[in-house]
Amino acid sequence: MKKWCLFLSLYFCICLLAACAGGDISAGEGADSGGAPAEETQSGGETAEPGRVTETFRLVTAGDSDDPASVLAAVNGTSGDVYTLDIFSVEDVTLEGYTPEETAAMDWSPMPGALVEVTWDGSVMESYPARFGDVTSVRILESGFNDLCRLYLDVLEDLWNVDAGLNEGITELGVDLSETSLPESERAAVAYAFGMRHGLMPVEGTYGELVEAGYIDGENLTWEDGCLFSIKETQDEDPVVFSLPAFGSGDEMPDYNGVRFDAEKWRSGTGAYFFSDCTAVQNGGGQWGDYAVGAEAIS
Repeated sequence: MKKWCLFLSLYFCICLLAACAGGDISAGEGADSGGAPAEETQSGGETAEPGRVTETFRLVTAGDSDDPASVLAAVNGTSGDVYTLDIFSVEDVTLEGYTPEETAAMDWSPMPGALVEVTWDGSVMESYPARFGDVTSVRILESGFNDLCRLYLDVLEDLWNVDAGLNEGITELGVDLSETSLPESERAAVAYAFGMRHGLMPVEGTYGELVEAGYIDGENLTWEDGCLFSIKETQDEDPVVFSLPAFGSGDEMPDYNGVRFDAEKWRSGTGAYFFSDCTAVQNGGGQWGDYAVGAEAIS
């Protein structure tokens, strides 16, 4: 009988220990599943496991004395891949093909449209636009220059300034560049840069999307608190034709590219301004010249 009682006591102790161990495991698993993984960085909204990363971006704006932060768009990125960076706050800034010492001795400044390589610790602040963590170097690349983003930002700014009463006092700003050849990330970066010049966070979308979202009153054809700025390329429908001089034997044809587009700002069915049949030319170095407006109209 004593042996039987001893057996039951041992069995009860073993079961109790197993239950306690199981409870500890469940609590631990619950903490992991309910919280952040141990390796993630939670302070400052940074990404997990930062490491040395180098990526290429399009420089959309180069910053100035009032706001030194440049706006960058990730190459082949999405609308969320827009970053800001004060390039001259980075200690190691070089031009491709030159040493830091040679770059420092040169009289230069970053130009919108350039491609830049940014090397940083891999962490990204969870904000919009995104902000890099610890940037160790920036390299301005020689190839790939294309400042179409700068050209369209100029067009939006010109639209803002003409017949300024249409956008006076607005608290909402719509931008639609969906019918341009700009990559998605550059469209978002241009919209952001344009909005920041006027103290407004832009809303990207077509007329129909903004009606659906409740910004524009589609029934009464009006946007009481805002104005929609849009650019639409028409190059495929009506290509730009170049008139070039005659070339002799062995002469090389200049490398030119052209774009034709319409632009408008719209606040209501009876309040809009249009730039129609605009054209611009890009040279072989990727730089777009000033655009010409075919006609202007108001409604």
